[in-house]
Amino acid sequence: MIMLCVDSSGKSAATALTKDGVVLAEAFENNGFTHSQTLLPLVAQTLEKAGVSIDEVDAFAVTNGPGSFTGLRIGCALVKGLAGNRPCIGVPTLLALAYNAIAQNGVVIPMMDARCNQVYTASFEVCNRKITRLSDDRAVSVAELSTEIEALCGQGKQVIVLGDGAYLLPPQTAQRVCLMEKDKLLVLGQSVALAAGHLQPVSAEKLGLCYLRLSQAEREKKMKIGGK
Repeated sequence: MIMLCVDSSGKSAATALTKDGVVLAEAFENNGFTHSQTLLPLVAQTLEKAGVSIDEVDAFAVTNGPGSFTGLRIGCALVKGLAGNRPCIGVPTLLALAYNAIAQNGVVIPMMDARCNQVYTASFEVCNRKITRLSDDRAVSVAELSTEIEALCGQGKQVIVLGDGAYLLPPQTAQRVCLMEKDKLLVLGQSVALAAGHLQPVSAEKLGLCYLRLSQAEREKKMKIGGK
């Protein structure tokens, strides 16, 4: 099976094309441009590298949250448009991030900057290239997560962190954890593919997004309504 994988959940964008679990080609951009400018050319570049046409793709996978509201919508809309009647897999962004650390052993904590001193996070146990989810995806304060990480380190656990939110940890906590290397810090197309291999496909019509919290505009609107 040939699968096209896409991530546009954060500031970076990534794609990968796999055949029966083997990566044929992948691409990554973190140049500050909007996903509406970079994502489709990135897909085209990946297909061209692999020598595969979009008609030959059997299934699609896309990160479906949490993450940037605009980025998630762009990625999901693109995949729905390309997929047509072909199966799609919505991949939790934090799970895809965790697969960047599949070669590690320990507690993996992906962290995505959610602004307002918060991060989107979850925890996973990684052992012998197998991932077990330990907690649900959630939005928490950096201070609260730092306390939890300190407790894990105090129990002798090896804690591996990654994602753009990892840089928000206070110095005393950052010194106690293992930060993934730069080329595996953000979501990769191949990691989306690895995660998708353990998830059930749905139709493009049923492909949905998971935001975890309201957008800033929606929060401000709610505050205004509540203040009246």
